[in-house]
Amino acid sequence: MKLPKSLQIVNLRYMASFRKDLPLIKNLIAFEAASRLDNFTRAAEEMGLTRVAVSRQIADLEMNLGQKLFVRNHRNVTLTAAGEALALAIDPALRAISEALAKQRRGPAAKRLSVTVTTAFATYWLMPRLASFGSKFPDLGINVVVSDHYLDLASEDIDIAIRYMPVPASGMDWRPLMQEEIFPVYSPKYDARTAMSAPQDLLAECLLLLSGSYRAEARWDNWFRSQGLKVPAERSGIQVNTYSNMVQAAIEGQGVALAGYPLVNAHLENGSLLRIPGIRPLKREYYYVLNRNPDRGDADQFCKWLFDEAGREKRD
Repeated sequence: MKLPKSLQIVNLRYMASFRKDLPLIKNLIAFEAASRLDNFTRAAEEMGLTRVAVSRQIADLEMNLGQKLFVRNHRNVTLTAAGEALALAIDPALRAISEALAKQRRGPAAKRLSVTVTTAFATYWLMPRLASFGSKFPDLGINVVVSDHYLDLASEDIDIAIRYMPVPASGMDWRPLMQEEIFPVYSPKYDARTAMSAPQDLLAECLLLLSGSYRAEARWDNWFRSQGLKVPAERSGIQVNTYSNMVQAAIEGQGVALAGYPLVNAHLENGSLLRIPGIRPLKREYYYVLNRNPDRGDADQFCKWLFDEAGREKRD
C-alpha cells in the first residue's frame, strides 16, 4: 500500500533516525535485564556475558543519551527517574519485537532445536543416541552446535545447552544431568609392564597425559594424590591435547587413560576398554542442562528424553 507523500516523508525521517540508533539495541537489552533484576551481575549471568561487559554497555547507553539511568549501590542498582521512564517505554517494545520474531519462527524451522555440547560429549554420548531420539520423535529436527568454548547462548540463538562445570551461578535454571566419575582405563591391546592390579602399579605404566586447558582434577597428578601416592617428578607417557584423542589412543593400546562414566561407558560395555578391578572411581563435576525455551513443547520433549537416557546409564 502506497503512503501519502506527507507520511512518506515522516516515515523516511523515522527510519533514518532508527538506523542511526540501531547499534544501541544491544545496550537496550542489557539495560532491560539490569532494570528488571536490579543487579548488573545477575543481568550478566542471564545474558551469558561478564559483569564488566554489561556495565560498559549501560555506560555507553548513558553517554549516548546524556543522562544517568542507574544509581550504582554497593550490592545492587536502582533506576533513576530517567531510567524508569526509559524502562516503561522499551519493555513493551522489546517484548513486541520478541513475540513478532517468535511468531515468524513458528514454521518448519521452529521444529529444529539448537543444542550446544562439547566435542567429547557429542562424540561419546549424544550422537550415538540421537538415532533413538529421531525414531521416537521423527518430526523434530535437532541442530547440534559443537563447541569446546562456552558460547553466548542468546546471540547464538541456542535453545538447549549441555555443559560440564562446577555448580552454576544462580539466576538460570541449570539442572544436573549426570556426575562424571573417572578411573584408569586401558585396551586389551595394551602391553602392560606390571600386573595392573593396584594404583601403585600405574606409576610404572605408560600414561596418556592431557595437556591444554583441562582442569587439574582430570590429570594424573591429582589422581595419584587421591590414591595417597606420591607423584613422581618425571613420568614416561604420551601427551595429548584433547579428550577425544586421549580416548582413541587408549582404545588403540598406546597407554592408560583417566576416563570413565558416562563418556566411555559404551567402550567399557563392548570390551574395547577395560578398567582395573578394585580401584574406586573418583567423582568429579556434573553435566548440567539448561532449557532456554521451556514453553516450547519440543524443547521439553528433548530434555525429558535426555534425562531418561541418563537414567539408563550403568555405574559399577
